[in-house]
Amino acid sequence: MLNYLITVIDDLLITVTLLVLIWELCRAVYDRYSVRILGIGIGVGIAASAAMALTKNLTSKVATNRWNLWIFLFTTVVSLLFVIFSCVFKNGKGRAVVLPFGAAVLAALLFYELPDVMAYPFLFDTGKSGRLSVAFLLRFLGWLGALLLLLIYAVYLRKCIRALNRRSLLRIVTNVAVLVNACRCAGQSLRPWVSRAKWLPDFLPKYSKADFPWAFPVVKFVANGTLLFSVIIAGLALVLVITLFIYNMKIHGTYDNPAQLRRLKANAKRCRRQAVTVVVCFCACVLILTVVKAYTNRTIELSSPEEYVVDGNEVRVPLSQVEDGHLHRFEYTTDNKIAVRWIVIKKPGSAAYGVGLDACDVCGDAGYYERGDQVVCKRCDVVMNIQTIGFKGGCNPIPMSYVVRDGQMIFDLQEIIAGEKEFK
Repeated sequence: MLNYLITVIDDLLITVTLLVLIWELCRAVYDRYSVRILGIGIGVGIAASAAMALTKNLTSKVATNRWNLWIFLFTTVVSLLFVIFSCVFKNGKGRAVVLPFGAAVLAALLFYELPDVMAYPFLFDTGKSGRLSVAFLLRFLGWLGALLLLLIYAVYLRKCIRALNRRSLLRIVTNVAVLVNACRCAGQSLRPWVSRAKWLPDFLPKYSKADFPWAFPVVKFVANGTLLFSVIIAGLALVLVITLFIYNMKIHGTYDNPAQLRRLKANAKRCRRQAVTVVVCFCACVLILTVVKAYTNRTIELSSPEEYVVDGNEVRVPLSQVEDGHLHRFEYTTDNKIAVRWIVIKKPGSAAYGVGLDACDVCGDAGYYERGDQVVCKRCDVVMNIQTIGFKGGCNPIPMSYVVRDGQMIFDLQEIIAGEKEFK
């Protein structure tokens, strides 16, 4: 339950905040025209997300890293253009230029974040317990609870922005928030390059730590800094909320009788209550992403390596040892005294196995562990799609080759030894 509560908020807090800010800025400046254009962008983003979620659910052969690269680059470019044009065209005359870029930003944000969120209910099957179980219900409640919390946050943030009605401040806050997210996306777009993905075009210079020492720290900071970016972007939105609260500490406007005064007081109280609701939702999100997440991810010890047989240049593991659907870890110490670990897990509903080094290109040799029916990266807490273990990309384990013969899984000892570079 807590895992999906954390994951959904982690995925969507930035997107929800930017959606409200961009929508309200465009509505305040361009009135009814923004509803049409931005509505199209949101509709396209949701439809594309549903299609991607369905595709991921039906097949594991989705080139997610390639899609993500183009989404990050596209989001970065259209975000910068949106900021530039929204600053240049500060009235309704520029709607033909500003609104399409605003719609494009929203479509890109939704297309990147929503597919996984939509797919979660189809992925948290509890194995033998099935979908009609308490375990499944708890996961679903965590997923649904996160969406409801974000919905309340978005609705009341929108009300606060409209009640404040300060277009210049809204433009500043929105543009800064969009720029911060553009920086995040630009950093994310470097991940395939730093990982040396083979599908990158040949005209790009090859990445090396010697030639580009700044690249890996940037990628690492962005990959591990989701909470920081979420707090910054949502915190910028809170500037509007806090301004509304402070402004309504006093009664503004003239009144001719006690009834009008009561109306002004009621309006001020309503605005303060709306502001408090947003702040409470924001604090709840931060607590979930920090305290609750820390509790959920308290120190995890990797399971002990299991036994295997070395026969010449082959490493043999009986299939009966790894066919229970759980994560199995193995370790071989090379002549250089480096312990090379690899993992094996049988994929749900399949005769195939997910096999890879207990390390990845992004998080190094932190390793993976089993949490319930999930395989999780110990360092970044990314939940692996078990069906894609054995495929290169993202935070997936670095793939290893194997063959099945005579009821045994057989690995090439030299390939295992070659993997020591990942564990130095």
